[in-house]
Amino acid sequence: IKALCSQRGRVITTKTSPIKAPLAIGMGKLSYSVLHGIFKGGSSYPGKLAQKIDPDVLRSLGRNYDVIIITGTNGKTLTTNLVVKVLSQKYDDILTNPTGSNMMRGIIAAFLAHKKHGKGRGLAVLEVDEANVAPVSAALHPKAYVLTNIFRDQMDRYGEFYTTYQKILDGIEMHPDATVIANGDAPIFHSKEFKNPVRYFGFDRGGTADEFAPVNTDGVLCPRCQHILHYHEISYSNLGDYFCPTCGFKRPALSTKMTAITEQTPTSSNFTVDGHDYQLS
Repeated sequence: IKALCSQRGRVITTKTSPIKAPLAIGMGKLSYSVLHGIFKGGSSYPGKLAQKIDPDVLRSLGRNYDVIIITGTNGKTLTTNLVVKVLSQKYDDILTNPTGSNMMRGIIAAFLAHKKHGKGRGLAVLEVDEANVAPVSAALHPKAYVLTNIFRDQMDRYGEFYTTYQKILDGIEMHPDATVIANGDAPIFHSKEFKNPVRYFGFDRGGTADEFAPVNTDGVLCPRCQHILHYHEISYSNLGDYFCPTCGFKRPALSTKMTAITEQTPTSSNFTVDGHDYQLS
């Protein structure tokens, strides 16, 4: 059994006992059954137990799954739930971690809890903590990465948000065939060229302004020339239709566009994406 570990794209091969994986999976499933059957909870402990028995257990659990990884600072849980809701119209067997337990042990627990239908390849839609994208990518077979945004968050764990983004890139670089679906309104997601196929989504309501982001906003320097970015339209914080009048750096072409917000209330939003109207509670 070969386990692949990655350090900035470098692949290391190690050997593990063929007994460890079945034992880890069996004990993990048992603990999950006990915790949820008797105590009605426990979203990460079964994964912690299984990983302690076999550090490479996720590789065994995910061997027959195609994976979509959803990551970023904000919006991971909502985006994951929306993606699962949409894909469930076509696929009747989707593995996910709806509780938001998005570190390695929570993801392992999600696999332990899932009862896969059939013998073909399954589909897993996973919310993944930014710092866990690389180890999860090393163990699984991602077909797509969805990137929501990057802001300063938990700096004791991540450092600056450029460091956070590099943790995500370390995982993406392991799978150059996976499609990256990124927020085009975030300048950081256009700061480095992807080797992967890439699609961008964002707000496009026809703004023609020439404005700056609010004072003290993260990530408003042009990644090419370090001048302050300008915006035709700002959707939130440093997100929007950005451009640099100094060097020409600008938002990439959007594959999917949110073109109008027709109504917003405390409980719902009505909006238009690519000519289709939607209502979201």
